[in-house]
Amino acid sequence: MVASTFHHEQATQLVKATLAAVKATGPCDVQGFITTDHPHPVVITEVNHRFAAGFRLSEAAGADLVGQMLNGLFGNPVDHRRMAYESGIHLTKYVSELSTQPRPQPDRSNT
Repeated sequence: MVASTFHHEQATQLVKATLAAVKATGPCDVQGFITTDHPHPVVITEVNHRFAAGFRLSEAAGADLVGQMLNGLFGNPVDHRRMAYESGIHLTKYVSELSTQPRPQPDRSNT
């Protein structure tokens, strides 16, 4: 997977409205699409009340998500300016599997 940070004012406003509508506070992951061929250019598809896949990208782009979440958790002031992020940051993620058990290997003597 390849992910990039960007700023999109309509998406920002719809995310804020969506979180307010469901009364979500704390770490939230809002997912959706930005389109050019739909009556609404920003479409929200999912809200998860947790850190999610974009967490590492957000932190790499300068957002202090964990620090500010801990501030809120312990009743300290949350500095929303510290959750800002830099646009144009890219991360690539891959998934790999590792077996800790021996596995039978195919017989390749005839190839």
